[in-house]
Amino acid sequence: MNVKLRVLTAGVLFFTGQLAYAQKDTTKVKEIEEVVVLGYSKTITKKNSAVSSNTVSDVFLENRPNPNVLTALQGSAPGVVMNGGSGSPGSAKFSLLIRGTSSINGNTDALIVIDDIPSNASEYRNLNPNDIESMTILKDAAATAIYGNRGANGVVVIRTKRGKFNSALKVSYTGMTGMSLRPLDKYNLANTSEYLDIMRLYGLGPGNAAYDKAIAAQQAGIDTDWKKVFFKPEMFQSHDVSISTGGANVTSYNSFGYMEQGGAVPTTSFKRFTARSNIQARSKDEKLTVNSQIGLAFSRRNELFEETSAAIRNNSVQNPLLGVLQGLPYLAPGVYANGQELFNAIGTNFNNGNNIYVLENLMTKGNLPNFVDQVSITGNLGASYNITKNISLNNKLGVDYRQGDRISGRAPWSYLALATKGANRYSGFEDQTTTRDLSINNVVSASYNGQSGDHTLDAAVSMEYNKVYYRTTTRRQNGLDPRTYVPGSGTGYVPFDNTASSPYVPAVSASRITAGTLAYFANANYDYAGKYGFSGTIRRDASYRFVGDNQWATYWAVAGRWNIDQENFMEGSTFSVLKLRASYGTNGNQNIIAAGAGANPLLTASTIVRDQYTTPTGYGNALGSGFGYGNPTVQWEDVAQANIGLDFTLLRNKLEGTFDVYHKKTTNLFSSIPVSGVSGTYSLNGNNGSMTNKGVELGLRYNILNKDGVKLSIFANGSYNQNRINEYRINGDPEPGTTTTVAGHQLYEWYAYKYAGVNKSNGNLLFYTKDGGVTETPNVSDAQYLDVSIVPKYAGSFGFETGYKGFFFDALFTFQQGIKKFDNALYWLANPEGLGSNAVGSGNLSTDLVGAWSPNNMNSDIPNLRATNWGFTADSDYFIKDASFLKVRSATIGYQLSKDMLRNMPITGLRIYVQAENIYTWTKWRGFDPEPITGSNLSIYPNPRMYTLGVKVDF
Repeated sequence: MNVKLRVLTAGVLFFTGQLAYAQKDTTKVKEIEEVVVLGYSKTITKKNSAVSSNTVSDVFLENRPNPNVLTALQGSAPGVVMNGGSGSPGSAKFSLLIRGTSSINGNTDALIVIDDIPSNASEYRNLNPNDIESMTILKDAAATAIYGNRGANGVVVIRTKRGKFNSALKVSYTGMTGMSLRPLDKYNLANTSEYLDIMRLYGLGPGNAAYDKAIAAQQAGIDTDWKKVFFKPEMFQSHDVSISTGGANVTSYNSFGYMEQGGAVPTTSFKRFTARSNIQARSKDEKLTVNSQIGLAFSRRNELFEETSAAIRNNSVQNPLLGVLQGLPYLAPGVYANGQELFNAIGTNFNNGNNIYVLENLMTKGNLPNFVDQVSITGNLGASYNITKNISLNNKLGVDYRQGDRISGRAPWSYLALATKGANRYSGFEDQTTTRDLSINNVVSASYNGQSGDHTLDAAVSMEYNKVYYRTTTRRQNGLDPRTYVPGSGTGYVPFDNTASSPYVPAVSASRITAGTLAYFANANYDYAGKYGFSGTIRRDASYRFVGDNQWATYWAVAGRWNIDQENFMEGSTFSVLKLRASYGTNGNQNIIAAGAGANPLLTASTIVRDQYTTPTGYGNALGSGFGYGNPTVQWEDVAQANIGLDFTLLRNKLEGTFDVYHKKTTNLFSSIPVSGVSGTYSLNGNNGSMTNKGVELGLRYNILNKDGVKLSIFANGSYNQNRINEYRINGDPEPGTTTTVAGHQLYEWYAYKYAGVNKSNGNLLFYTKDGGVTETPNVSDAQYLDVSIVPKYAGSFGFETGYKGFFFDALFTFQQGIKKFDNALYWLANPEGLGSNAVGSGNLSTDLVGAWSPNNMNSDIPNLRATNWGFTADSDYFIKDASFLKVRSATIGYQLSKDMLRNMPITGLRIYVQAENIYTWTKWRGFDPEPITGSNLSIYPNPRMYTLGVKVDF
């Protein structure tokens, strides 16, 4: 018999479609009705749900080395696309899309709710995954409308672990250790011999400096794989101890954790210390209940400059993710001992492959320091008092404080500092930036729960107050003394000197934002005889971003369900659960300008409604005086969503699943509105257009066997989402080779010249014209929409869980399909002309070019290396490649010792396992990682392959 043991969480009104079972063999069992925690600390049983949601099962959460807890959502539920935007240790970059992209310029990620408090953060690297009890994904409007101004993109409800009343002391230790490796690419970089073949095909030979240098290197046996020089295996380790206990009236859960992960790319790493204390208490008469959750964390993250500076992403000198691919194989590593020696040898000449030596110097530890120390404190205090049997008062106060201290700069002995030193005595600089973000959230509510015969009513009225105080200060020290400088210590600072050509004047800056929201809302849930149910929510929101009548907005939702399995005509049916549900409602998106990775989304667009004076660069590069137009009519983005779903369990509870169809429309999209240039500008920020997402979702789980110590379950989920822009005004026509935002097409759809092949007569590239012909020189009118974007149309996962007398083997596969991205790296590696420093003899190239067209190879699919129209490839689909993939996301094999085996030992449980992440990817994409949702792969830090050995011990 299946016994559902987990107390599951959900958002406002409940969830359906739970696909995860905790199963147990026993002779004395009884069915425990599944319970969820409603939004803002309320609960309801699963059978009374009328909304669409899924709970993340253990196969996604347990035994996995996830520095960011949200990575556990990858493939966890139909309709959810969770992609790591960067594999850099501790990165805050991710894309979490629930039922498509609902905004063009605004926040598109789901709202994260932790222990009933909506989070204002957009990074979760300081939340320990081992402290998570459950994660639930809320998808339709009926589930998310209660979150009003931030629920438009879906909601993820996270509940941390807590002690249980009347339970014994339990101590657990969980440890993992292993290594991370870079993913493998398919660019087929040339070795020295192959590069010489490309040179000859290109027309280079003896007498050419680059060719002669390559010949000499070949004779000397130099054949460098720069990926192996830069990318090294790095260690991962984590250690967590938890202590839980519970008496008749008080419970506690306490944990302490440490995690350390090295980065596959040099100079990147992440360390984290965490501590948590969750306490619950109740009065003897159980009328008063109090709970608190306190989380403390400290982390240090060493990161690449390119992760926060888009300006250097196409810079092979400062971006190792690009530069490592371009290192010439006939250059030997480790030629220059330090920055001074390198500068003496090459000066500022980056030609002939010298850029790889500059990159080698900058990737030396301490030469380009860039690390962030973050302290985070989260605390929640909640109380509930039952005035009568049916009426209660509740209050929940949450505080979230984050302070980040970033140290970055150029060490005075580094090559870049020396190359920009000029006539100055001292070089280098250091930036110190401190950010403080304090968020306060309070929710007070009164609720009623009563039953009369077959009628049950659960209702509440609430008020939510949210305030954010943000401040940042930045100091730059110009001029560092190499004899005493230590990054971040304040030593080596050169004092002001007005006699020097550069007087080493420090620079300072600061900013401050105070933001806030206020909301009133009510919700009710009605049930009749366990067969029929209705729910409704209405919420009135105000945001500091908007003014006048636009400051307030109202959102609502209604839902209904029919528990068909409770009808008399279902007696004897194979269905144990068969429930039809439907909902319709609205949400708002106040975060109309998306925040950067790791930033608080409530802090953007703080001045969007106000006119501002600006200081633009004027004639002769002199500062001028300008005027920035505000728009007081800017308002919320509105999202309306309809959903019809079916939940079912049949075949003696072996097969269970959910099926949903939805239609979601966003109106009042925030973007630029074209205006006449007479006004002094060509566009004005405002609400412009509408967009639709519609799709289907299916989730299935089949519990094949669970008997005599043998367990076998398989599961799968998948979804299809169609995006379409209905209305949108733009200035002019889109540019070829770009993703577009055009009415009648999907968001971020590619618009480009279509490549037609090689002209067999001369080796030039051919492109289709608008009328279906071919040409070597397409014009703007020949560009076409490709009916594909950078956001996947299909996504899902499948896997299995097995067990045999203590042994277990679980695996998870994820897939995405219907995606194309521009492969920047391949554009630089397989295009021999027109790229300056990347031409033949300046940077490495792909062996694709070895088989290029020539008079002796006129049937080649690779154009002539001397083709006169390589430049059109930047605006065509020649390098726009399919990024669909099927990935072995996770696999775990291990052994759980039985209680009988541990009977005479001081431990009550022992689990040992081996786990692997991102093991293998089937894809046509040739780069390191097809996963991140972005228009190109330039500067994408790949998600690593990880292999770990883990143990969990219970005392």
